[in-house]
Order: sequence, then C-alpha cells, then structure tokens
Amino acid sequence: MGSTVYLGLPLMAILALLQTAVFPRFPILNIMPQLILLAALAWGLLRGVTEGVVWAFIGGFMLDMFTIAPMGLSAVSYMTAVFTVVFLQESLPSSRFFAPLIMAGIGTIIVALTYQITARLLGYPLILQTFIHLPQTILINMILMLPIYWSMSSLYNRLRPRRVHL
Repeated sequence: MGSTVYLGLPLMAILALLQTAVFPRFPILNIMPQLILLAALAWGLLRGVTEGVVWAFIGGFMLDMFTIAPMGLSAVSYMTAVFTVVFLQESLPSSRFFAPLIMAGIGTIIVALTYQITARLLGYPLILQTFIHLPQTILINMILMLPIYWSMSSLYNRLRPRRVHL
C-alpha cells in the first residue's frame, strides 16, 4: 500500500483543484461531479477497503482545505462511503460494468447522508438543496464512474508487478 499513497497524493490534489476551481464554473446539469469520491471508490474496488479508505481520506482532506466546510467533514463522508461500498461489493459478484455503476450510486447517497447528518450534529444547518439535487448527482456520478474506473484499472495494471516467464 505504501507506494499507492505516493500516487494518491498528487492525483487527489489535482482532483480537488478541479472539483473546487473548475467544475463550479462549468457544472454538468447544474451539478458538480464528485471526482474525488469516484477516484477513491474506483481504487477501493480495485485494491480493497484499506487503500480505498486511505485515498478517500487524502482526497476528502484536500477537498476540505479548498472549501469553507468544517475540516474533516468531507474526509469522514468519503471514508464512510468508500468503506461501506467496497465492503458491500466484496459480497457481490464482480463486474467491470455494472458493479462500478451501482456502487457509485450507493456511494453518492452515503456521502450525502453522512455529510448532512455529521454537519447537523456539529451545529450547521441542514442543506435541503443537497437532497433536491441528489438524483442528478447520482446520475452524473454514475455516468463518470465507468471512465474513471477503467482509467484507474489501467493505472493499476501498469503498477502491478508482472510475472516473469523464463
């Protein structure tokens, strides 16, 4: 796992910049995709719960540094979603098409619920707009999940040691 953290740090920093600086200017259907969540989910589906949660923490922490949200709120939400989704996926049949789509939708719901409940427990008001736009957010995240998952799978295959045949 040690070497993948070195890959996750710059990747999550770039995705955090995109998610906070670029996508608010160019929303898709008035929704900003959650690239950090999708990348952490994809890596977790490929490499397991531990690495997915580590990537979710790194990405969520970087996202919190660029927003006015309470520090750690995005990290906790992303870690909860990745842990739950990857743990759930391990009990289901594997698929390179349907599993990432379904898991992206479930992960988006978990992030929204965890974020809002945790923010409310910390004394912040409930943002109903999150739940109003949740179906569109799920749709956008599901559409973007496949290219992200396949890109991460390609990256994983390049990093994985190959067998040597003599």
